[in-house]
Amino acid sequence: MREVTLFSFSFLHGRSSGTPSPHSQKQEPSAGTISRRKALLAGLGGGFISLTPQMALARPARKRTVAHTDALRVLTFSGRICDIQKKILFAGYTHQTHHRITTSGWDGSLTALQQQEKANPKHWAAVMMENSNLAIGGTAGLLAPLPEDAAQPNYSTSIDYAIAWDSSRFDTPPNWADFWDVARHPGRRSLRRDPRTTLEIALLADGVPSEMVYRTLNTQEGLMRAFRKLDQLRPYIVWWSTPEEAGQILKSGGALMGLAPTGEMLNSANGDTKRFGICWQQRLQVRYGWGVPHSSATTDAALSFVSWLDQAQQQQAFSNAWPSLPSMRDMAVDNNLRHLAAPLVVDDIFWINHLNIIAEHFEQWALRK
Repeated sequence: MREVTLFSFSFLHGRSSGTPSPHSQKQEPSAGTISRRKALLAGLGGGFISLTPQMALARPARKRTVAHTDALRVLTFSGRICDIQKKILFAGYTHQTHHRITTSGWDGSLTALQQQEKANPKHWAAVMMENSNLAIGGTAGLLAPLPEDAAQPNYSTSIDYAIAWDSSRFDTPPNWADFWDVARHPGRRSLRRDPRTTLEIALLADGVPSEMVYRTLNTQEGLMRAFRKLDQLRPYIVWWSTPEEAGQILKSGGALMGLAPTGEMLNSANGDTKRFGICWQQRLQVRYGWGVPHSSATTDAALSFVSWLDQAQQQQAFSNAWPSLPSMRDMAVDNNLRHLAAPLVVDDIFWINHLNIIAEHFEQWALRK
């Protein structure tokens, strides 16, 4: 039987993973644009998009007035991520500046940001997004410009994702090959409705070594291989869009096993820590950062807040509080955890270059019956 190609990914030919496309290279900043961080260092506050450095130096300093009682509204991810941010980050910032922080949950997508900017311009001071979305959103004008040196995007938070499962249903930890084995392990599987992480996992399940995943994805045949592997699992997939939703599906029994943030499953407060197992050896790492919506790019308080969140001290504080690795006790009793493999880090540069096209085909695939 002749194989039919559903769609072509000719844009991938001739480039290796991590090499920007000629059509997606970051444009050089114009003379009238300086970065958020440089604006803050220069004390420019609200005028950093339209001022040249020369104009900024010539302009007399103005007195800043900040309404300390005003709340800074933040879009972040509901669940354990937001709980820890409130306790470790936002409470400290409020104590220092007297700015209250109010949070709303969202899915971190560019579509949602576009809708928010249209409906509520200047409403949101900061948004938490996946690193590749931050870069794409900046190029599209949805977010304040990234620093000029952002060819390698900065990030504030790394979150590990891994297979999680009901411990009572398995004698040995399942890997990605077991995840696809519905004959031996019948039941639903939960995955993220996004090509990022999902295509990487499909290749891991198909036997591609982690160090070869992006070299494989960077070819048309490699992408088709990932989609063919997903075809095998299509009838059993339960999709999720947010980290909290990933955890809720498993905790409610909506899937036998699934991809979930390790920290979302290691929530000892409700007793789920012992209920679920986690495959630490085949985890993925997704990097997130903070952005300022373009409509708020002239707001001193928003710029200062995100600059503060970007500091290494705040990044480390969140990392220390987010449970992303097995406990010392578990590592002591489990020989497999003593030599824990590094996670597969989701390649931001690859997705910055290719997300727009691949996501369109992924959605077409997901909607097929």
